[in-house]
Amino acid sequence: MQTPRSSEPRLGCAPQEEAAAATQPPPLTRPPDQEAPAPAAGGGGAPANVRIAVGQMTSTGDTSANFDTCARLAQDAVQAGCRMIFLPECFSFIGESPSETLAAAQPLDGPLMTRYRDLARSLGLWLSLGGFQEVGPDPTHIFNTHVVVDDTGALVARYRKIHLFDVDVPNGPVLLESRTTAPGTEAVVVDTPAGPLGMTTCYDLRFPELYAQLTWERGAQILAIPSAFTVITGQAHWEVLLRARAIECQAYVVAAAQAGRHNGKRESYGHALIVDPWGTVVAALPDPHATGIAVAEVDAALLARVRERMPCRLHRLRGREAYAPGPD
Repeated sequence: MQTPRSSEPRLGCAPQEEAAAATQPPPLTRPPDQEAPAPAAGGGGAPANVRIAVGQMTSTGDTSANFDTCARLAQDAVQAGCRMIFLPECFSFIGESPSETLAAAQPLDGPLMTRYRDLARSLGLWLSLGGFQEVGPDPTHIFNTHVVVDDTGALVARYRKIHLFDVDVPNGPVLLESRTTAPGTEAVVVDTPAGPLGMTTCYDLRFPELYAQLTWERGAQILAIPSAFTVITGQAHWEVLLRARAIECQAYVVAAAQAGRHNGKRESYGHALIVDPWGTVVAALPDPHATGIAVAEVDAALLARVRERMPCRLHRLRGREAYAPGPD
């Protein structure tokens, strides 16, 4: 429980410590979104909010049909006043076999990604394209690549999924992503209208050290976690993990999702969400399995208040001295 600060000096504190304590922000007494915004430095107003959309869909092996769905969702986002839309993993293709997945792979300068870049340019909309089958390092492996395209159609960032889903789900499917996918080797943060964006994909969600790196070491304020979660793991872990990443990183989390049955062998959980830095779900589709978008505003002032009132980054730096391994 937070306790109020006394106006009396604390026993045993040096004068300089008292002065430092006096400059600290008051403790949280209510959720930050219920507090009045703090005045911006220099007397200006708070940063303008940026509206974003999170998408949900049911991809199939028909790349043209999938593109049409993505284009409709993007148009809906523009009509809702959004600057950026986040689309799920495998937005452009989900096949029934590893051989189909390998055959669908294209380079990022190929015709399929060019269609999505043209879409972004025609709508003046930023796209987070959550997982594209990019041609890989050898004939038997692709990269699962998360791409960000800006509103001029330029490809401004790519992230190749690091953690691959090699799992025998209890009472569920056996999925061995590494059979046909090569892992990425680099964490990525890119500037977007919604703020510095940490790019991840699906199974990455289970590895909090990646998100700590993206936020506290690389400055991310919003985390994209596009996914195609299985039904069983989604029911058990999806929302709680998303909210945990938002809370511990004090960042917005945007989780686009595949939903429903893609073919006779594969089904996804759905439940696309946007979570704010306090861990509150601020956007979700009314039907967690439908194709559509949910919209929320990224509130830079709220994010700043959360990080100021509970300075986890500073406390992490202090704490790591006790447990993080040092150089040999």
